[in-house]
Amino acid sequence: VRGMKETFEDYDAENSRTTSAALVLLQFHLTQQKIENGGEGITLITPDEIEKGVKIRPPCRFEEMDIPTTIKNDDGTTTEKIVRVVLDVAHNPQAMDYLIVKLRASYPNNSPDNHRIVVGMSADKDLTYCTEILLDHVSHNSEKLHLVEASHPRAASISSILEANSKLLDSHYDTPQNDDEILLNENGRDASSVSKQVRRGLELAARNNELLVVCGSVFIMADAREELGIVEPRDSAVIAEVAGAGFKSSQENFGDEKKKET
Repeated sequence: VRGMKETFEDYDAENSRTTSAALVLLQFHLTQQKIENGGEGITLITPDEIEKGVKIRPPCRFEEMDIPTTIKNDDGTTTEKIVRVVLDVAHNPQAMDYLIVKLRASYPNNSPDNHRIVVGMSADKDLTYCTEILLDHVSHNSEKLHLVEASHPRAASISSILEANSKLLDSHYDTPQNDDEILLNENGRDASSVSKQVRRGLELAARNNELLVVCGSVFIMADAREELGIVEPRDSAVIAEVAGAGFKSSQENFGDEKKKET
């Protein structure tokens, strides 16, 4: 993989070790203060609490989940399968490289040929370089890639991604040019782009026993997680307006992982 060392170094695990060490040092300092204060006003954190705390990860940072997915069989019956999904906000070449290396390290028995990727980018990123990294990972089989565009005005459109890399013309995507039923929002974007391709990716991943990766801009993640059945709080209209966009896909609050009721 471009720009990565041969030996995989998981910076996420390194961050956890650094945090644990910092908390241990803080505990030593607080213990000294507690002794000086006669044991009043200071509550120490236990080693178990430190261990539990550093295991918590922000959503969409190599977030793994299993999603039940129903597929239709040729005989009209249905089969439910479990699809492993990885969500990651890798949105530039360095982050894409790291994501690919971590995928290979985390799933050593799962060939990249069995990976399916849904990707959406921000307009100011290197679209050519990022998509080349993903194409390399899936052996330049563009059918394994699903292109999406977020509603956010800073998100890259499908047309701009295709213009940046013509090798993606045979990938999965929806555009006004090939689908008269697409409804565009006030920014000329397909507001259902993310949900449709995540749904399509799930169906194909279930049918082909593949790992599904959803990656790229944070702007696609709210809609992707909603399609995966995750219900999350949204900022108020006032906060959204101050943030400068006013679209639900622009918001980065992924705290509530409660599943939709079926």
